[in-house]
Amino acid sequence: MHSLFKKAIIASLLVTVCHAAYAVTATEAAQNQPSNIFYNSGAEGWYWYVDPVPEEELEPIEPPPEAPKPPEPTKEAKAGPAPFSLKWVQEMLPKYKEIAWDNPTPENVQAYFLVQRFAMDRATKFADVAQQVVIGNVMLDESMRRPLATFAGTYIDRASARHTDDMLRKIAEKAGIFFFFKSSCRYCEAQAPLLAYFEDYGFDILAVSMDGGELKSHKFANTKLDSGQAEALGVTATPAIYLMNEEGQFTSIGQTVMSYDDLRRRILLVAQREGWITEEEFKDSQPYLNPNDQHDLSKELPKLLQASVGDPTVLFSSEEQSEKVIAMSDTDKAQLTNKDNFIEPSKLVALFGKAAQTSGNIEDGDLDENQEN
Repeated sequence: MHSLFKKAIIASLLVTVCHAAYAVTATEAAQNQPSNIFYNSGAEGWYWYVDPVPEEELEPIEPPPEAPKPPEPTKEAKAGPAPFSLKWVQEMLPKYKEIAWDNPTPENVQAYFLVQRFAMDRATKFADVAQQVVIGNVMLDESMRRPLATFAGTYIDRASARHTDDMLRKIAEKAGIFFFFKSSCRYCEAQAPLLAYFEDYGFDILAVSMDGGELKSHKFANTKLDSGQAEALGVTATPAIYLMNEEGQFTSIGQTVMSYDDLRRRILLVAQREGWITEEEFKDSQPYLNPNDQHDLSKELPKLLQASVGDPTVLFSSEEQSEKVIAMSDTDKAQLTNKDNFIEPSKLVALFGKAAQTSGNIEDGDLDENQEN
């Protein structure tokens, strides 16, 4: 009985010790948990509030400074053409016409006709001086190349034709003609009789039928069926005419219908290009007076002495008046014109209106008064 009691007390003590040890362990575990506010802050009781730790604010990142934009190029004011120059008239005359059309006051209409008359007078003066420069100038006078007299032109044309005939006979000794045709080609029918005239110069003409048919307008003594010659030469249209020299070299005259005169001219051009006739012989066939003695400015222009002529500027009344206007200073002209060198109709009439109506000169006072306005 006594031993049983003793064992019970010992067991009871063991249980108590175990409970105490368990309690200590649980308390330490709870205290080691940082999130357990109850154990870590027991003095605060059940009612407390702790402000959250403020988050660290990040400083805003400023964008990099923009690269400075390059300065825009300044547009320089474009000066207009010089007053009363050709460019000025070409640009300003339509403006005066538009102003006069939109608002046909006497002043606006008069300004338009003044500029128009100025242009006509300048053109007339240019033509007069041009004739003075050209007459007697062996390099510029066209009448020395081709006279204007009808009888002289007729004589030159006959001489040119005789030389052309001589050259064609010479070419016929070195070359023959190939004529490609089709019996269904009406243009070939029209071409054949014209081509037949070249037999009179001694040309041997070989007519080549591309479809096996014959022509009705003219039958050439030497007619053959095409056996590949057209394809070899690249014939794509009819009628087609070629020259062939003694070495068998073919040169195209044309793949189209041509007039008699056109055929003569083309044969000469091809012959001169191929060297079958000389340049002097070719020039003899041209319808000019003494063709081989004519000046060729494309070769002689570097040697040409420029003719010295005066300024052909006469406006309305006299050369003195014209010089008066031309001698105006740049300052005076700038006050008369705007940025485009356009002169308002009122100022233009003030400048030339009096001169157009009378033979007197423009007075300095008139210009000064106009500038003040």
